[in-house]
Amino acid sequence: MKGKVLPAGLSLSGRPSLTLRSYGFTASIDKSGGYLNGYLPDAAAKEAIAALIEASPLRGRISDETEVLPAAPTGFGVAARGAVQDLLRLDLGSASVVDREVNVRGLTCRALIRDEVETNLASGLPQGFSGKAEVGMRQTGCVIDPPSNCQNELDALTQRYYVMFGQGTAVVTLDPVTERAMTEAAGILKQCSASRVTIEGHSNLDGERSGFNNLDLSNRRALRVREELIGRGIGPAQLEVKGYGTERPLVAHGDPEARVKNRRVQFTVAK
Repeated sequence: MKGKVLPAGLSLSGRPSLTLRSYGFTASIDKSGGYLNGYLPDAAAKEAIAALIEASPLRGRISDETEVLPAAPTGFGVAARGAVQDLLRLDLGSASVVDREVNVRGLTCRALIRDEVETNLASGLPQGFSGKAEVGMRQTGCVIDPPSNCQNELDALTQRYYVMFGQGTAVVTLDPVTERAMTEAAGILKQCSASRVTIEGHSNLDGERSGFNNLDLSNRRALRVREELIGRGIGPAQLEVKGYGTERPLVAHGDPEARVKNRRVQFTVAK
């Protein structure tokens, strides 16, 4: 290593040992693209983040300048992946993971996204990590063309009707409230029939500690809502489904409102 220049924060002593003052990763995005910089602990962490980007609308527009350096705190790769996942859900913003501290800042047009990101940074990080989210609502740039207007109306519908299922079941009982929710959702979707919509199933943490498969349950709930919407005249090709299980709570698991707000179905309109 004699004569070689080391990255900032690295130094060599007389012994072949490595000293790293801080271990950091940063990311930034806007509508035109973004970049990743800093360190990741292994190739698996890089590949996991690359897969998130590949599946996002910013595919092919984010420059990855990260380096693999196996000196990270335990859980760093998981925290970095989570930070990028949250960041990609915003309209623009930045994220950083430095040692065991995670920060995400940005703007969104959707209050549901803001709440999910803030909850994740407050309670969904690996053990030993702490986080902070500063997510604001955009004052400009939230267009009101049909797809975006549908998104706003569908988010408002979710906030009116969080729970359409009994505890631990994917059966949609067509009581008057659920009937009204399905009818309203179908009416909204007919306004943007050219846009693909993902029906997202979510669940609370109840039952998971005893082996209950909340991911499967959330997927079946989304499928059940899809069936109801098709029965109300929405084309099957317009509707996709995705179960997230307990991955994206609106409020922290254990919060008094968790059983209501985390056991929900919501909709994302493709941009």
